[in-house]
Amino acid sequence: MAPIPHRARESRSDRLARETHVNVLLAANRFSDGMDQVCREDGISQAQYVALWVLCLSDDAEAGVPMGSLADGLITRASDTTRLVDRLESAGLVERLPNPADRRGVLVRATAEGAAVFSRVTPRLKAYHRSQWADLTADELEVLHGLLAKALLGDNAAARSATA
Repeated sequence: MAPIPHRARESRSDRLARETHVNVLLAANRFSDGMDQVCREDGISQAQYVALWVLCLSDDAEAGVPMGSLADGLITRASDTTRLVDRLESAGLVERLPNPADRRGVLVRATAEGAAVFSRVTPRLKAYHRSQWADLTADELEVLHGLLAKALLGDNAAARSATA
C-alpha cells in the first residue's frame, strides 16, 4: 500500500479568503431570494424590479431611457436587457419609443402600470432591506458597504461610493 501523501494545511489567510467568499455567496443568494419573494407578490422578478427602478428614478422618466443606459443600470448581464424589456413590455409595464436623438435606437419608459407596480413594491423592499441588516449597527453597515465596494472596485471604491 502506497503511503498517503502529506497534505499541506490551509494557511489562515487562505482559509479566511475561502470562508469570506462562501459567506458572500450565501448572503447574496439569501438576499436575492428574499428580494425575489417580495417582488413575486406583485408578479415581477427582481430583475424586472431593478429595470423599473432605473426607469422610474431616471432624470427624465417621462422621456424614457436609452436601452444602453438601462443595461448599464442593471445587475444582470447587458445581453439579457432586450429579453427583460420584452417581458416587461408584454406585461404592460414598459413601452418602447423612438429615440429622437438616435434613429437606430429606442427609448424605454415605464407605463402608468409599471410605475404603479414600482410604487407598490418599493416600500416592501425598503422594509426587507432594513430587516436584512437589522443585526448590524449603522456604523457596521457603513463599514461593510465600504469593504464590499473596495473588494469589487478597488482601492478608491470607498471614496467613489461615498460620493454616489
